[in-house]
Amino acid sequence: MRKALFVFFAFATSLMIRAQSECLSGDCKDGVGEMKIEYTDGDICIYSGSFRYGRLNGQGTLQCEDYFEKGLFENDILIEGEYVSTSLFQRGSFVNRSLHGHNCYEKGQHDNGNSWLNEGRFVNGALFQGKAISESKEGFMEECIFEDGELLGCTSNTENKHIAADIQGPNSTTFNVVYVENQTYVPLSIGYVNFNILWDTGAYGLILSKSDFKKLVENGAELYNLNLSIQTFGVLNIPSEAHYYILNDLRIGEMVVNNIVCSYNPSIENSLLGLDFFHKFSDVEWHMKDGTLSLFN
Repeated sequence: MRKALFVFFAFATSLMIRAQSECLSGDCKDGVGEMKIEYTDGDICIYSGSFRYGRLNGQGTLQCEDYFEKGLFENDILIEGEYVSTSLFQRGSFVNRSLHGHNCYEKGQHDNGNSWLNEGRFVNGALFQGKAISESKEGFMEECIFEDGELLGCTSNTENKHIAADIQGPNSTTFNVVYVENQTYVPLSIGYVNFNILWDTGAYGLILSKSDFKKLVENGAELYNLNLSIQTFGVLNIPSEAHYYILNDLRIGEMVVNNIVCSYNPSIENSLLGLDFFHKFSDVEWHMKDGTLSLFN
């Protein structure tokens, strides 16, 4: 496991020093009132809420030109509540203006359109335990899990994973593969179309060729477009574009498998079956001499 303390955003500088302030209404010393505050960094804000000793203490709202803070303040600093700007939302407890504690949440967007979301336990602005989700503007999503500062692993919406409910039929199935000229083909059917698909350990998941994809569409296969495309590189490092889909009603052995992430690449001549496809199962056994493949749910 990799040790990881991911620091994302502190919503402002840790020091906010007043240049001047003006009480607009109410009791801005030891009560409830409204105050105009100008900070040394140029921010001009309006605070509405509780005061003690002339400072922001208690429940209140600080409305500035580019952001606002709402919640519990202590000595002029938000210690629990929400921070909102055009590109960042944070909710939870804060220490030195950084998320710190359990049940914290933040969501933001970068200038390039990519977005991210983190929730869980934070330590000094870093996600320490919980999940971090990133999404590109093209639709690629990745979710990473942290525990006690350890990055346990990540999954994406272009990867398959075992979900028992996605598989119908027996707990295991064993069937014959097909050997042709030192190549291994896996028999399966999708909807009403039967295939022998080349098993290629160098491929990523189930990749459909142009002709096979056309057969599936013509026969009404259950394909749901993820509206996500990525550039891939094949033989001689020639680039091509793969388009991602969710596929249902794939029959292999005695099992029916749903919610399979697959890709369509119009530049390849033959469909391929790579290792990611087998992540839909809890375990896989290949008996090379017997020419059989066993899949487990």
